[in-house]
Amino acid sequence: MGELLLEVKDLKTWFHTEEGIVRAVNGVSFGLGQGETLGIVGESGSGKSVSSYSIMGLVEMPPGRIHGGEILFKGRNLLDLDDRSLSAIRGKEMAMIFQEPMTALNPIMTCGEQIREALEIHTDLTRSEQDGRIVELLTEVGIPAPEKRMNAYPHELSGGMRQRVMIAIALSCNPSLLIADEPTTALDVTIQAQILELIGKLQKKHNMAVILITHDLAVVAETVDRVAVMYAGEIVENAPVKEIFKNPRHPYTQALLKSIPELGRTDKKLEAIPGRVPNLTEEIPGCPFENRCSRAMPLCQTTKPELLPLDEDHLCRCLLYGEEK
Repeated sequence: MGELLLEVKDLKTWFHTEEGIVRAVNGVSFGLGQGETLGIVGESGSGKSVSSYSIMGLVEMPPGRIHGGEILFKGRNLLDLDDRSLSAIRGKEMAMIFQEPMTALNPIMTCGEQIREALEIHTDLTRSEQDGRIVELLTEVGIPAPEKRMNAYPHELSGGMRQRVMIAIALSCNPSLLIADEPTTALDVTIQAQILELIGKLQKKHNMAVILITHDLAVVAETVDRVAVMYAGEIVENAPVKEIFKNPRHPYTQALLKSIPELGRTDKKLEAIPGRVPNLTEEIPGCPFENRCSRAMPLCQTTKPELLPLDEDHLCRCLLYGEEK
């Protein structure tokens, strides 16, 4: 890990609803170095996107509320900043690529004007200089005829092109941190590969730290340095990507990997994880994965496991490894 850029400590983001308090993120901690890529994986509803929205200060309040923890970015706790101070950082020093560009982009503004918004807020460029920067950004993300495309509306572009515009907006002020929230959702496989390759190339060029949120473990295997596996609002395992695939320790991580098809193996039956994710409006006294775990012990129902180091760089939240603490 390079110089520590982002450190999340015991983050708790809960939503107050009529059905009760939804503990969407419930004690998440991780660090991210400059130039490093962290993959956050897990089933839908595990808290991946809410964690990223919390970092960016984009959780709608109410019903959302930060109930505890720290988000240290370049040494400053973002949770202590007022809206104006946070807005000065968001979009300039840290940026986000959203999951679905068709809904994230403004349908009544041209792509160029949407890139211009960030430049107007965070830079002192003149309008002609902004035009040059917009063309430069569209060229950098691989959009042909950028002078023409900057005047196009989102509906006039393909899904892959819209996602490239989103990347151009995110990179407009050369951020230190880029959060990509499932950036290849709804794109075909060829375009997915192009978008991920583009993000990787731009990361190296600008020495950005990247958080890649996805449920696709194949994507993670090819693109990240470390993996944080989330389940029921908690990180249950955190390790270098090679270690996760070679030596997964948490039963949930092991189950996820067993559900991936192997190339050329038509005889192997894919394993499904039984049961369902627990109701996050209910207090869970023990391990949230206990009701779906084939290795669960009676102790798992009543004892909350901690995220503890098993090896030098491998963290796991499981009572099976209590003797290795």
